[in-house]
Amino acid sequence: MNYTRKRALLACDFCRHRKRKCDGKKPCFTCRESNADCVYQELPSDRIEESGPAAVIDRLSRIEALLEQQSQQIYQLNVRSSQSPYPTSQSDYVSEKQSDAARLPTDIDTSLESSPFLIPKDHVALATTLLTFPQVRDVIGEYPRDYFFGIEEKLPLPELLERLHDSPLTWPALDPATMDTLATSYFQYVHPHQPLFTPREFRSWQANLLEAQDLDGITTSICLCVYALGALSSAQHSNQKAPDTLGLEYFQPSLKIMMREMLWSFRPNILTCQGLLLAASYFSHLGRPLHSSRMGHFASRLFLSILESRQTNLTYAEFDDKEVRVYWQCFMVECDGVAELDVSRSGIEPLGDTMPLPQSLESSDDSNHIYSIAEHAIRRLLNRILGALYNPDSTHRYSILSPDPVRVWQRLGLPKLLTLSAELNRQLEQWYRSIPDYLRFPKGTDHLTSDRSRVLRIRYYIARQLIHRPFLLQTIYRQQEARSPGQSSLPESDPFGLPVPVVMERCETCIDSCITYLHNAIDMIDKRSPYLWTFSQNCMAALVILWLAENSAPTSHLVPPMRPIQNAVLDRLRQWAIEDSSFDAEIQIVERLPFSDRL
Repeated sequence: MNYTRKRALLACDFCRHRKRKCDGKKPCFTCRESNADCVYQELPSDRIEESGPAAVIDRLSRIEALLEQQSQQIYQLNVRSSQSPYPTSQSDYVSEKQSDAARLPTDIDTSLESSPFLIPKDHVALATTLLTFPQVRDVIGEYPRDYFFGIEEKLPLPELLERLHDSPLTWPALDPATMDTLATSYFQYVHPHQPLFTPREFRSWQANLLEAQDLDGITTSICLCVYALGALSSAQHSNQKAPDTLGLEYFQPSLKIMMREMLWSFRPNILTCQGLLLAASYFSHLGRPLHSSRMGHFASRLFLSILESRQTNLTYAEFDDKEVRVYWQCFMVECDGVAELDVSRSGIEPLGDTMPLPQSLESSDDSNHIYSIAEHAIRRLLNRILGALYNPDSTHRYSILSPDPVRVWQRLGLPKLLTLSAELNRQLEQWYRSIPDYLRFPKGTDHLTSDRSRVLRIRYYIARQLIHRPFLLQTIYRQQEARSPGQSSLPESDPFGLPVPVVMERCETCIDSCITYLHNAIDMIDKRSPYLWTFSQNCMAALVILWLAENSAPTSHLVPPMRPIQNAVLDRLRQWAIEDSSFDAEIQIVERLPFSDRL
């Protein structure tokens, strides 16, 4: 970005703090309507970009505002071909009329629910949509769109959790040394991914637990869940029990208290939301995405109930930081579940356009705080990508057939697809540049010491792959069409009607993104984390895409030998694969992909 002259920020102070669109006028439309002072901060031409937490949050806020402005450009390009009267991110359990009467804070623009930059229902980016390609189907067989949803739905939980409601509350041994060790493990390995509370707050809850105060209260449930996550996330503890077994001993009473609190407490509170989000994290560490999404859904609906109960106009200042943190964690859990399994929506997603960003918990947490803000931003960008490029026809609502990605891209047409992808890729690169130098991950596969940095790099490459995937799969589809009986041979020009280099460059970017994603993700699927299932699923999807590319004449030369990385992914998946699990199914699919043996 050029700083050769003084310039105003993208939005005035009032609009930035309320996360509203700003038209850049003085006063702007929002300030005129709200009777507020319209103030723009000026940046001097010789300004050096600060790297402290406040400066970074301000920079990321500017990027958020810029992405909003750019998303409107995409909307104008896409609206004529993707108009649908149906909301895409509204709760599946609430009708439009009921939603209008839900008494959400009037500060929130409910028209955002129909925005195409929320994740669309029945989107065509699920991994299972790749399995419907004829070439893949011929090799591995038929798989329904909800195949992995069905697996997770049927897979039983551990016995202690299956009998949760008819079994007594069984207390684990409350040994202070073990509790401290597990809590340390939690704050080292789990807390950076979802900083919901400070270590100081937790220590006060733990002190009450050890003093036998409020033993059946929600803070006790939170403490027990922290110990369970500490056991799962690290095997480096002196207890002789297996991490899963030890974690379950703490999680069972935690969940029992939590479920009672959620069902029978008629005054919703933010602590219960925090506990439910910890439970969601526990299930995601186990690789159980449906149960994780369900806990996140409960937390989201409870959070919305808290907002509704106030019956006031909520402003930026009226959200305390605990609420903001809970909101963004609800947002992340729900969006990841919707993106990978198309689970039911709670209605939490549209509030992302009005919710402020969280503050740093304490000075020692600044780096993790910046990583979290950056991850929220790229999750929103991923949502826009799905809305812009993977939104099925509105007529699909009445179809018994699975949505077809090729049909979506044919409906868009190549010129519009090129424009949309270029705009989204520009937003992705601006997000990347918004991360301060000292925390910005290098692109590629160089080793990273921080899991938080690695997660951002993985998210960057999945976004880059999704942006360019339509070009690769459309090229493969057209090549297959040309080879089918009765079809003419593929013309010398690109199958979309433009010269080969125009589309082939984007095919190459998609292939490169898949390969780089795999090299980065294998470290994360080698251990328990909240990303275990999501990254495993995307590894399988990347391998399917690369196998399709290897077996298509226009793109085969772009794919390097894949057997080593295929075997590396399989080795990681096998350690989590129990019979009839998603991991077991992923292994079976990946094993059936017959990559060539060329060197």
